Amino acid sequence: MPMLDWVVVGGGPHGVCAARALQATGAQLRIIDPSGALLDRWSTRARAVAMAWMRSPVSHHLDQHPTELHHFLHRRDNCDVASLARPFLRPMHAAFLRHAKHMIARERLHDAVLPGRVESLRDDGGCLVVEGASLVLRARRVLLATGSNRVRIPHWARPLREEGAAANHVFETGEQLEADIVGGGISAVQRALEVWRRTRQTVRLWSRRPIQIAEFDNDQSLTRARFVGRWSRLEETQRLTFLRKHAVRGTVPPGLWGRLSKAIRRGQVRLHQGPFRVERPGASRRLILTGAAGAVESRGLTLATGFEPEGIDGWLRTSVDRLGLPVRASLPCLEADMHWGRGVYVSGPLARLRLGPMASNLVGARWAASLLPGIKMQPY
Repeated sequence: MPMLDWVVVGGGPHGVCAARALQATGAQLRIIDPSGALLDRWSTRARAVAMAWMRSPVSHHLDQHPTELHHFLHRRDNCDVASLARPFLRPMHAAFLRHAKHMIARERLHDAVLPGRVESLRDDGGCLVVEGASLVLRARRVLLATGSNRVRIPHWARPLREEGAAANHVFETGEQLEADIVGGGISAVQRALEVWRRTRQTVRLWSRRPIQIAEFDNDQSLTRARFVGRWSRLEETQRLTFLRKHAVRGTVPPGLWGRLSKAIRRGQVRLHQGPFRVERPGASRRLILTGAAGAVESRGLTLATGFEPEGIDGWLRTSVDRLGLPVRASLPCLEADMHWGRGVYVSGPLARLRLGPMASNLVGARWAASLLPGIKMQPY
Protein backbone atom coordinates (compact mmCIF):
# COMPACT_ATOMS: atom_id res chain seq x y z
CA MET A 1 0.00 0.00 0.00
CA PRO A 2 1.74 3.24 -1.15
CA MET A 3 2.24 6.06 1.32
CA LEU A 4 0.34 9.26 0.48
CA ASP A 5 1.28 12.77 1.53
CA TRP A 6 -2.31 13.68 2.42
CA VAL A 7 -5.72 12.11 2.76
CA VAL A 8 -8.54 14.66 2.68
CA VAL A 9 -11.73 13.44 4.36
CA GLY A 10 -14.67 15.24 2.75
CA GLY A 11 -15.40 16.30 -0.84
CA GLY A 12 -17.38 19.45 -0.07
CA PRO A 13 -16.22 23.06 -0.47
CA HIS A 14 -13.66 22.83 2.36
CA GLY A 15 -12.17 19.60 1.09
CA VAL A 16 -12.04 20.82 -2.52
CA CYS A 17 -10.45 24.16 -1.60
CA ALA A 18 -7.78 22.50 0.53
CA ALA A 19 -7.13 19.67 -1.96
CA ARG A 20 -6.57 22.14 -4.81
CA ALA A 21 -4.08 24.10 -2.69
CA LEU A 22 -2.27 20.96 -1.49
CA GLN A 23 -2.07 19.41 -4.96
CA ALA A 24 -0.49 22.63 -6.25
CA THR A 25 2.47 21.92 -3.94
CA GLY A 26 3.02 18.56 -5.65
CA ALA A 27 1.53 16.54 -2.79
CA GLN A 28 0.24 13.05 -3.52
CA LEU A 29 -3.27 12.93 -2.10
CA ARG A 30 -6.64 11.22 -2.10
CA ILE A 31 -10.03 12.71 -1.28
CA ILE A 32 -12.56 10.45 0.43
CA ASP A 33 -16.26 11.25 0.01
CA PRO A 34 -19.32 9.00 0.42
CA SER A 35 -20.71 9.87 -3.01
CA GLY A 36 -17.41 9.66 -4.87
CA ALA A 37 -18.24 13.00 -6.53
CA LEU A 38 -16.84 16.34 -5.42
CA LEU A 39 -19.38 18.94 -4.19
CA ASP A 40 -22.18 16.40 -4.65
CA ARG A 41 -23.82 16.77 -1.23
CA TRP A 42 -23.35 20.55 -1.23
CA SER A 43 -24.95 21.03 -4.65
CA THR A 44 -27.77 18.60 -3.78
CA ARG A 45 -28.63 20.68 -0.73
CA ALA A 46 -28.56 23.85 -2.81
CA ARG A 47 -31.03 22.31 -5.26
CA ALA A 48 -33.29 21.23 -2.38
CA VAL A 49 -33.86 24.87 -1.44
CA ALA A 50 -33.69 26.20 -5.01
CA MET A 51 -30.70 28.41 -4.25
CA ALA A 52 -30.51 30.93 -7.08
CA TRP A 53 -27.84 33.28 -5.68
CA MET A 54 -24.89 32.75 -3.42
CA ARG A 55 -25.04 34.67 -0.18
CA SER A 56 -21.30 35.36 -0.22
CA PRO A 57 -19.65 37.87 -2.60
CA VAL A 58 -17.87 36.96 -5.83
CA SER A 59 -14.45 36.99 -4.14
CA HIS A 60 -15.42 33.94 -2.04
CA HIS A 61 -14.78 30.77 -4.03
CA LEU A 62 -12.53 27.69 -4.11
CA ASP A 63 -9.75 28.69 -6.50
CA GLN A 64 -6.33 30.26 -5.94
CA HIS A 65 -6.83 34.04 -6.20
CA PRO A 66 -9.80 36.08 -4.91
CA THR A 67 -10.41 37.52 -8.42
CA GLU A 68 -10.58 34.12 -10.19
CA LEU A 69 -14.37 33.81 -10.23
CA HIS A 70 -14.86 37.41 -11.35
CA HIS A 71 -12.51 36.87 -14.32
CA PHE A 72 -14.16 33.54 -15.11
CA LEU A 73 -17.55 35.23 -15.45
CA HIS A 74 -16.16 37.66 -18.03
CA ARG A 75 -15.57 34.81 -20.47
CA ARG A 76 -17.97 34.84 -23.41
CA ASP A 77 -19.26 31.32 -22.72
CA ASN A 78 -20.37 32.34 -19.22
CA CYS A 79 -22.51 35.33 -20.16
CA ASP A 80 -25.68 33.42 -19.21
CA VAL A 81 -24.59 33.32 -15.54
CA ALA A 82 -22.45 36.46 -15.36
CA SER A 83 -24.90 38.64 -13.38
CA LEU A 84 -23.82 39.81 -9.93
CA ALA A 85 -26.36 40.87 -7.33
CA ARG A 86 -25.70 44.22 -5.73
CA PRO A 87 -24.75 45.73 -3.36
CA PHE A 88 -22.27 42.97 -2.44
CA LEU A 89 -21.69 41.50 -5.93
CA ARG A 90 -23.06 38.06 -5.16
CA PRO A 91 -22.74 35.53 -8.00
CA MET A 92 -25.47 33.20 -9.14
CA HIS A 93 -25.27 29.72 -7.62
CA ALA A 94 -25.02 28.30 -11.14
CA ALA A 95 -22.00 30.55 -11.79
CA PHE A 96 -20.24 29.52 -8.60
CA LEU A 97 -20.82 25.83 -9.32
CA ARG A 98 -19.72 26.12 -12.95
CA HIS A 99 -16.50 27.82 -11.88
CA ALA A 100 -15.88 25.22 -9.17
CA LYS A 101 -16.37 22.35 -11.64
CA HIS A 102 -14.09 24.11 -14.14
CA MET A 103 -11.38 24.35 -11.50
CA ILE A 104 -11.87 20.70 -10.44
CA ALA A 105 -11.53 19.55 -14.06
CA ARG A 106 -8.54 21.81 -14.71
CA GLU A 107 -6.70 20.47 -11.66
CA ARG A 108 -7.88 16.87 -12.33
CA LEU A 109 -9.10 16.59 -8.75
CA HIS A 110 -11.65 13.96 -9.78
CA ASP A 111 -8.74 11.58 -10.29
CA ALA A 112 -7.95 11.80 -6.58
CA VAL A 113 -11.47 10.94 -5.32
CA LEU A 114 -12.31 7.64 -3.67
CA PRO A 115 -15.91 6.76 -2.70
CA GLY A 116 -16.33 5.60 0.86
CA ARG A 117 -17.02 6.46 4.47
CA VAL A 118 -14.25 6.74 7.02
CA GLU A 119 -14.81 4.59 10.09
CA SER A 120 -11.44 4.77 11.83
CA LEU A 121 -8.24 6.79 12.02
CA ARG A 122 -5.20 5.39 13.78
CA ASP A 123 -1.45 5.84 14.07
CA ASP A 124 0.71 2.99 12.76
CA GLY A 125 4.38 3.57 13.41
CA GLY A 126 4.47 7.26 12.51
CA CYS A 127 1.95 7.20 9.66
CA LEU A 128 -1.80 7.53 9.77
CA VAL A 129 -4.09 4.74 8.61
CA VAL A 130 -7.54 5.76 7.34
CA GLU A 131 -9.99 2.88 7.26
CA GLY A 132 -13.54 2.31 6.06
CA ALA A 133 -15.74 -0.57 4.96
CA SER A 134 -13.77 -1.07 1.72
CA LEU A 135 -11.03 1.43 2.33
CA VAL A 136 -7.52 1.38 3.77
CA LEU A 137 -5.14 4.28 3.10
CA ARG A 138 -1.81 5.22 4.63
CA ALA A 139 -0.73 8.86 4.75
CA ARG A 140 1.71 11.16 6.45
CA ARG A 141 -1.06 13.67 7.11
CA VAL A 142 -4.85 13.65 7.18
CA LEU A 143 -7.13 16.66 6.76
CA LEU A 144 -10.61 16.39 8.25
CA ALA A 145 -12.73 18.65 6.02
CA THR A 146 -16.19 17.38 6.84
CA GLY A 147 -19.09 19.81 6.77
CA SER A 148 -22.28 20.07 8.82
CA ASN A 149 -24.05 16.75 8.43
CA ARG A 150 -26.55 16.46 11.30
CA VAL A 151 -29.82 18.16 10.41
CA ARG A 152 -31.59 19.88 13.28
CA ILE A 153 -34.88 18.20 14.15
CA PRO A 154 -36.97 20.24 16.64
CA HIS A 155 -37.79 18.33 19.83
CA TRP A 156 -41.53 18.45 19.11
CA ALA A 157 -41.02 16.85 15.68
CA ARG A 158 -39.09 13.81 16.91
CA PRO A 159 -42.07 11.85 18.30
CA LEU A 160 -44.07 12.68 15.16
CA ARG A 161 -41.33 11.20 13.00
CA GLU A 162 -41.08 8.13 15.21
CA GLU A 163 -44.84 7.58 14.76
CA GLY A 164 -44.45 7.71 10.99
CA ALA A 165 -45.85 11.20 10.38
CA ALA A 166 -44.57 13.13 7.37
CA ALA A 167 -42.19 15.58 9.07
CA ASN A 168 -39.04 15.41 6.99
CA HIS A 169 -36.13 17.78 6.90
CA VAL A 170 -35.67 19.82 3.72
CA PHE A 171 -32.36 18.06 3.06
CA GLU A 172 -33.93 14.61 3.22
CA THR A 173 -37.30 15.14 1.49
CA GLY A 174 -36.30 14.45 -2.10
CA GLU A 175 -39.11 15.48 -4.44
CA GLN A 176 -41.82 15.71 -1.76
CA LEU A 177 -43.22 19.23 -2.05
CA GLU A 178 -45.18 19.68 1.17
CA ALA A 179 -47.15 22.92 1.43
CA ASP A 180 -46.34 23.44 5.13
CA ILE A 181 -42.76 24.53 5.80
CA VAL A 182 -41.26 25.13 9.24
CA GLY A 183 -38.37 27.60 9.62
CA GLY A 184 -37.54 31.27 9.53
CA GLY A 185 -34.23 31.46 7.66
CA ILE A 186 -33.08 31.66 4.08
CA SER A 187 -33.57 27.94 3.35
CA ALA A 188 -37.19 28.00 4.56
CA VAL A 189 -38.07 31.06 2.48
CA GLN A 190 -36.37 29.75 -0.67
CA ARG A 191 -38.12 26.41 -0.28
CA ALA A 192 -41.51 28.08 0.24
CA LEU A 193 -41.14 30.12 -2.94
CA GLU A 194 -39.97 27.07 -4.91
CA VAL A 195 -42.86 24.90 -3.73
CA TRP A 196 -45.35 27.53 -4.85
CA ARG A 197 -43.57 27.90 -8.21
CA ARG A 198 -43.70 24.17 -8.87
CA THR A 199 -47.15 23.34 -7.47
CA ARG A 200 -49.08 26.63 -7.68
CA GLN A 201 -50.48 25.60 -4.31
CA THR A 202 -50.66 28.12 -1.47
CA VAL A 203 -47.73 27.50 0.88
CA ARG A 204 -47.83 28.03 4.64
CA LEU A 205 -44.54 29.12 6.22
CA TRP A 206 -44.37 28.58 9.99
CA SER A 207 -41.76 30.48 12.02
CA ARG A 208 -41.76 30.61 15.82
CA ARG A 209 -39.91 33.92 15.80
CA PRO A 210 -40.21 36.99 13.59
CA ILE A 211 -38.26 36.77 10.35
CA GLN A 212 -34.89 38.47 10.83
CA ILE A 213 -33.74 40.44 7.79
CA ALA A 214 -29.99 40.81 7.26
CA GLU A 215 -27.60 40.69 4.33
CA PHE A 216 -25.46 38.08 6.12
CA ASP A 217 -25.86 35.74 9.08
CA ASN A 218 -22.71 37.16 10.67
CA ASP A 219 -21.15 40.61 10.84
CA GLN A 220 -18.86 41.03 7.82
CA SER A 221 -16.06 42.29 10.04
CA LEU A 222 -15.64 38.63 11.02
CA THR A 223 -14.70 37.75 7.41
CA ARG A 224 -11.63 39.98 7.25
CA ALA A 225 -8.23 38.32 7.53
CA ARG A 226 -7.14 40.54 10.42
CA PHE A 227 -9.96 39.08 12.50
CA VAL A 228 -8.17 35.71 12.60
CA GLY A 229 -5.10 37.42 14.05
CA ARG A 230 -7.12 39.07 16.79
CA TRP A 231 -9.03 35.84 17.38
CA SER A 232 -5.82 33.86 17.88
CA ARG A 233 -4.80 36.17 20.73
CA LEU A 234 -7.96 35.42 22.73
CA GLU A 235 -7.98 32.84 25.48
CA GLU A 236 -9.94 29.66 24.70
CA THR A 237 -12.62 30.56 27.24
CA GLN A 238 -13.08 33.94 25.52
CA ARG A 239 -13.39 32.22 22.15
CA LEU A 240 -16.00 29.81 23.42
CA THR A 241 -17.99 32.67 24.94
CA PHE A 242 -17.81 34.56 21.63
CA LEU A 243 -18.93 31.49 19.66
CA ARG A 244 -21.94 31.00 21.92
CA LYS A 245 -22.84 34.68 21.69
CA HIS A 246 -22.53 34.73 17.90
CA ALA A 247 -24.18 31.39 17.19
CA VAL A 248 -25.76 31.65 13.75
CA ARG A 249 -29.51 32.12 13.71
CA GLY A 250 -31.09 31.94 10.30
CA THR A 251 -31.69 35.30 8.64
CA VAL A 252 -33.15 36.33 5.29
CA PRO A 253 -31.45 38.79 2.89
CA PRO A 254 -33.47 41.92 2.00
CA GLY A 255 -33.83 40.89 -1.66
CA LEU A 256 -35.28 37.51 -0.76
CA TRP A 257 -37.52 39.11 1.85
CA GLY A 258 -38.86 41.36 -0.92
CA ARG A 259 -39.76 38.30 -3.01
CA LEU A 260 -41.45 36.66 -0.02
CA SER A 261 -43.41 39.84 0.77
CA LYS A 262 -44.67 39.98 -2.81
CA ALA A 263 -45.71 36.31 -2.64
CA ILE A 264 -47.58 36.99 0.61
CA ARG A 265 -49.45 39.94 -0.92
CA ARG A 266 -50.46 37.76 -3.85
CA GLY A 267 -51.71 34.99 -1.58
CA GLN A 268 -49.07 32.53 -2.76
CA VAL A 269 -47.50 32.18 0.69
CA ARG A 270 -49.10 32.59 4.11
CA LEU A 271 -46.64 33.50 6.83
CA HIS A 272 -47.42 32.32 10.38
CA GLN A 273 -45.10 33.97 12.90
CA GLY A 274 -45.20 33.11 16.57
CA PRO A 275 -45.87 30.03 18.70
CA PHE A 276 -47.66 27.09 17.11
CA ARG A 277 -48.26 23.46 17.96
CA VAL A 278 -48.44 20.34 15.83
CA GLU A 279 -50.66 17.35 16.66
CA ARG A 280 -51.36 14.03 15.02
CA PRO A 281 -54.89 12.98 15.95
CA GLY A 282 -55.26 9.26 16.60
CA ALA A 283 -53.80 6.99 13.95
CA SER A 284 -54.40 9.55 11.22
CA ARG A 285 -51.57 10.37 8.83
CA ARG A 286 -52.77 13.96 8.83
CA LEU A 287 -51.35 16.68 11.07
CA ILE A 288 -53.12 19.58 12.75
CA LEU A 289 -51.14 22.83 13.04
CA THR A 290 -52.55 25.43 15.40
CA GLY A 291 -51.27 28.99 15.54
CA ALA A 292 -52.58 32.46 16.29
CA ALA A 293 -54.89 32.35 13.25
CA GLY A 294 -56.46 29.03 14.23
CA ALA A 295 -56.02 25.39 13.25
CA VAL A 296 -55.31 23.97 9.80
CA GLU A 297 -54.96 20.41 8.55
CA SER A 298 -51.78 19.33 6.78
CA ARG A 299 -50.68 16.19 4.97
CA GLY A 300 -47.07 16.74 6.06
CA LEU A 301 -44.32 19.16 7.03
CA THR A 302 -40.96 20.13 5.61
CA LEU A 303 -38.52 21.16 8.33
CA ALA A 304 -36.13 23.86 7.11
CA THR A 305 -34.47 24.13 10.51
CA GLY A 306 -30.77 24.04 9.66
CA PHE A 307 -28.05 21.90 11.17
CA GLU A 308 -26.85 20.98 14.62
CA PRO A 309 -23.50 22.54 15.62
CA GLU A 310 -20.76 20.20 14.50
CA GLY A 311 -18.89 18.39 17.28
CA ILE A 312 -16.72 15.34 17.87
CA ASP A 313 -18.75 12.15 17.94
CA GLY A 314 -19.11 8.75 16.32
CA TRP A 315 -15.98 7.24 14.74
CA LEU A 316 -14.11 10.51 15.21
CA ARG A 317 -14.62 10.46 18.98
CA THR A 318 -13.18 6.93 19.16
CA SER A 319 -10.23 7.91 16.96
CA VAL A 320 -9.54 11.11 18.91
CA ASP A 321 -9.47 9.20 22.18
CA ARG A 322 -7.12 6.62 20.68
CA LEU A 323 -4.76 9.29 19.30
CA GLY A 324 -4.94 11.44 22.44
CA LEU A 325 -5.80 14.67 20.56
CA PRO A 326 -6.65 17.79 22.62
CA VAL A 327 -10.32 18.78 22.82
CA ARG A 328 -12.18 21.68 24.42
CA ALA A 329 -15.99 21.84 24.56
CA SER A 330 -16.22 19.09 21.90
CA LEU A 331 -14.02 21.09 19.49
CA PRO A 332 -10.43 20.41 18.38
CA CYS A 333 -7.67 22.54 19.91
CA LEU A 334 -5.69 23.47 16.79
CA GLU A 335 -2.26 24.97 16.25
CA ALA A 336 -1.58 27.97 14.00
CA ASP A 337 -1.26 25.76 10.88
CA MET A 338 -4.57 23.93 11.58
CA HIS A 339 -2.65 20.97 13.07
CA TRP A 340 -4.59 19.07 15.70
CA GLY A 341 -1.79 16.66 16.50
CA ARG A 342 -0.26 13.36 15.34
CA GLY A 343 -0.48 14.53 11.70
CA VAL A 344 -4.20 15.30 11.79
CA TYR A 345 -5.36 18.70 10.44
CA VAL A 346 -8.83 20.26 10.41
CA SER A 347 -10.94 22.54 8.21
CA GLY A 348 -14.66 23.38 8.31
CA PRO A 349 -17.10 23.63 11.23
CA LEU A 350 -14.79 21.71 13.55
CA ALA A 351 -12.21 24.51 13.19
CA ARG A 352 -14.40 27.12 14.94
CA LEU A 353 -12.13 27.30 17.97
CA ARG A 354 -9.20 28.21 15.70
CA LEU A 355 -10.90 30.41 13.08
CA GLY A 356 -14.04 31.76 14.76
CA PRO A 357 -17.67 31.85 13.63
CA MET A 358 -16.79 31.97 9.92
CA ALA A 359 -14.95 28.64 9.96
CA SER A 360 -17.93 26.89 8.33
CA ASN A 361 -18.27 29.35 5.45
CA LEU A 362 -16.42 29.73 2.14
CA VAL A 363 -14.17 32.38 3.63
CA GLY A 364 -13.31 29.89 6.37
CA ALA A 365 -12.43 27.29 3.73
CA ARG A 366 -9.92 29.68 2.17
CA TRP A 367 -8.51 30.70 5.56
CA ALA A 368 -7.98 27.08 6.57
CA ALA A 369 -6.40 26.12 3.24
CA SER A 370 -4.03 29.11 3.33
CA LEU A 371 -2.79 28.13 6.80
CA LEU A 372 -1.92 24.51 5.99
CA PRO A 373 1.82 23.75 5.89
CA GLY A 374 3.50 24.57 2.57
CA ILE A 375 0.52 26.48 1.14
CA LYS A 376 0.91 29.85 -0.53
CA MET A 377 -2.42 31.44 -1.37
CA GLN A 378 -4.32 34.61 -0.57
CA PRO A 379 -6.80 33.85 2.23
CA TYR A 380 -9.30 36.52 1.10
